[in-house]
Amino acid sequence: MSYPFDEKGSDIEDEREVDLEMLREDLIGELQAINQYQEHIETLEDEDAISVLEHIRDDEKEHVAELAKLIQKLDPVQAEKFMKETL
Repeated sequence: MSYPFDEKGSDIEDEREVDLEMLREDLIGELQAINQYQEHIETLEDEDAISVLEHIRDDEKEHVAELAKLIQKLDPVQAEKFMKETL
């Protein structure tokens, strides 16, 4: 699939790939944060600290979902793969 050029002559498809690369890196960061918070939750003893970290971990899970939706919107092949896996 080819995309048109913008007013500056830049290839929009190249720009989209750069955007997708950044979003995928963001997704990796969110997943790593979830794992790190979970590890801390499992080692902490203070219930208040555990509660706060559980809340933050769950926020990170929401970020993962938001990023996954955005990646699907910008990458038709990825969207197709998500649809295939949900059937």
